[in-house]
Amino acid sequence: MEKISLVESKYARTDLITWWDQSKLSKSRVLVVGAGALGNEIVKNLTLIGVGHITLVDMDSIEHSNLSRGVFFRMGDEGRFKSEIVAERAMQLNPDVEIHPLTCSIQTLGDAFLSDFDLLVAGLDNREARIWIGAAAQRAGLVWIDAAIEGLQGKVQTFVPGGPCYACTLNDSDWIAINHRKSCTLLGLDEILSGHVPTNATTSSIIAGIQAQEAVKYLVHHKDFYALEGKMWSMFGESMTTFTTNFDLSEDCPCHSETFKVDHVLTLKGDWTSTLHGTEGEVLSFPDEVILISGCLECRTEPKLGYADLMKRQGKCSSCEAELNIDVYSRFATTDECMKLAITEDFWPQSFFAEIEDAAGETLSIRINKENHV
Repeated sequence: MEKISLVESKYARTDLITWWDQSKLSKSRVLVVGAGALGNEIVKNLTLIGVGHITLVDMDSIEHSNLSRGVFFRMGDEGRFKSEIVAERAMQLNPDVEIHPLTCSIQTLGDAFLSDFDLLVAGLDNREARIWIGAAAQRAGLVWIDAAIEGLQGKVQTFVPGGPCYACTLNDSDWIAINHRKSCTLLGLDEILSGHVPTNATTSSIIAGIQAQEAVKYLVHHKDFYALEGKMWSMFGESMTTFTTNFDLSEDCPCHSETFKVDHVLTLKGDWTSTLHGTEGEVLSFPDEVILISGCLECRTEPKLGYADLMKRQGKCSSCEAELNIDVYSRFATTDECMKLAITEDFWPQSFFAEIEDAAGETLSIRINKENHV
């Protein structure tokens, strides 16, 4: 006689939701960017509902003030990496879930890295990273759910490939502030401190809860419930009022591109000639800015070529501190001299998109991975 198990499934109550699909959630791969107040709550929620595979990206260490706003942080954690602590303790919360922490910036991973996931959920505190994710997610064909909090206020917005991106939501004053920060970091000067934003545990809990709730809908593909595509849900906790606003795709937005349909996957090695194995007359194009920094004549150092986002503080000679010449590019002929420079891996992402155009004008989309690709 068959025995009937009296042990109730861990997910028995959520399985009672008619459209819920725990099997899809357990197979899902979600990228969470940010492990601060929002990131703690995002990971907590995704872990409790059994999202099977989470990669958590955050380059910061825990400060004492984080202890009152991060559910996974404890006394004595100060100085340890946020992503590692959150991953360790979240997996204790639900051993069904595998969480892989990465202690780096999202730009270091590259746009093609995003294409390995089903969804991205962000808990960030700066516009530059959001702008980069917005453009990279378009190229990767990835939906991402963004949020921000300040005091008792918060907002959640969902961006989908082909629709409005984060940059479309910015106004002129936002761009002025962003461009000012960029101009001050290119040559390696300290970044401008924008001050600390007031946050608290209750607001981050509410806003991250909305993000996780929207995430589930996408992970189980319940399209009828997609509520915030091209929209911003805002909450004012002081008066407990909420409202939803629409935002449109900006025709002048510089951050839009088509989803990359990869024709070839290559490995980054040596120099660009050996990486591409191409022929003369080809042109290599990058969707992100690439910069060429001259060598120092006084110290006889070699020029450097790499992604602009990964070359901060490289604009001065490390020995004599002379300012070096910087040129910005988006495309190179494979016969250009700079293509023969040895590739410095620190200046290139883990996995990124590019295009090769041959002499006949035919374009191929490529994905380039480092040999130690995460």
